[in-house]
Amino acid sequence: MQENIRLPELVMVVLLIIPAIQPYIRGLRAQTGLVWFPLLALGIGVGLFPAYGFRVECIPLLLCTVFLNIRHGPTLFAYLGWWDWDDTPPSQSFTLVLLGFLIITTAFALYFAPRTDTRLSVQGVQTRAIQDETRNVRLFLRLYGPQEPQAASSQRPLMLLVPPVFGSVGMVDQVCGKLRDHGFTVLSFSRQGFDFPAFGADNKRYNPPMQEQLRIFQALTQGNTAPAANGWGRALEDGRTEDIRFLLSYIRQDLRTDFPEAAVDLNTLFLAGYDAGGSALALLGASATFRAANPGVHGIIVVESPLWSVYQFDDPLSQSKAVSWGSIAPPQVPILFMTSDRVTDPQKRNRWYGPILQILQTNAPVILAAVNGAGPLDYSDCPAKYPLYSACVPGTKPIPWKYTTFIEGTAAIMTNFASLILENAPRDTPNIPAGLSRHKGLGGTLHFETGGAWNLPDFGYILSP
Repeated sequence: MQENIRLPELVMVVLLIIPAIQPYIRGLRAQTGLVWFPLLALGIGVGLFPAYGFRVECIPLLLCTVFLNIRHGPTLFAYLGWWDWDDTPPSQSFTLVLLGFLIITTAFALYFAPRTDTRLSVQGVQTRAIQDETRNVRLFLRLYGPQEPQAASSQRPLMLLVPPVFGSVGMVDQVCGKLRDHGFTVLSFSRQGFDFPAFGADNKRYNPPMQEQLRIFQALTQGNTAPAANGWGRALEDGRTEDIRFLLSYIRQDLRTDFPEAAVDLNTLFLAGYDAGGSALALLGASATFRAANPGVHGIIVVESPLWSVYQFDDPLSQSKAVSWGSIAPPQVPILFMTSDRVTDPQKRNRWYGPILQILQTNAPVILAAVNGAGPLDYSDCPAKYPLYSACVPGTKPIPWKYTTFIEGTAAIMTNFASLILENAPRDTPNIPAGLSRHKGLGGTLHFETGGAWNLPDFGYILSP
């Protein structure tokens, strides 16, 4: 939650500054109760993490608080009569250095504090836990439906949004809400024991085992360079592939039963996925069998996904880097690849996006879109909820959007792509619903590339300002 994390951080600073300057201010010297302030500040600092989640930007401030408590410890022990301590105040220069570190760590924590509420949305969201008996796994569903009664009576396209493994639905919750506002009914999920974390129906967090957490991190950071990490990435793709197959079957058979008030047209389905989920969708979308089994899928959106399964290594037992990519079948449905602006950097383009660029060369209806300044984590809630993570992996160009603008911009690009597909569907295609809210004022610069078989008109007009 946000509920303003900056307030307890500022209280901590006040509790630490007053004892530090006490020896130099005559009116404070007689206030013996101030000896407890650093300990209170430490208690608040430790309490930030269970109250607000793991906030990396708060760690330097907490370490500074720990150091100040260690420095202040003898004074507290002397006050309690546990230690005979000559309480000679430190030099003013030493105090100024300590205060300088405190101010720097506080400014760091305040600057990278969340810009929006980090709690999962509740209004307009229905939740349900379901069991895949075949795999013996539990999935927690989140359905984002229309909040207005008049909108609930209309049939809306369904977006199945596969969240990133790291962060799960917490990283796309507000993107899902914006997609709902643009005219979709959105179904997202997390899987217990797989997603880090999975969010239960009561929003309780379920973390996978520590070993699995490390494998997720290795796959995301080294999956395109180290064979072992690539193997973990392939395992994540396989897991997401099974999730997607199961959920598509669930949508056809049980969605209306479990969510009877859902305003959804099951014949107009779009699929979107992040990291391993996006890779799984790109590979499934190239399968003629998958296409025949899911005729209601009109388009796929792949967000910053590495396609680990395509990488080939000279020697699987060594740590040699990938030198090639395997053959990639052309997609059977239109695909939008959303990537960071690193795709426009000649030095990073092939290294990070080689498989996607290879798909662009196939005879397939494919668009690649990149917002100038967007980093790998920016097409999500991350820039607003976890600004430090986003800042650690920035784009290569100046950012045209504010942190919170990425949520709206991401949903707008996805919606515009879906609108493009539906508006240009064959006239004899039955049951195409209307009502997606096309966005024409995205702002910023969008970089586009298209595949050789792209034949739908005016994609630049529809997706760009």
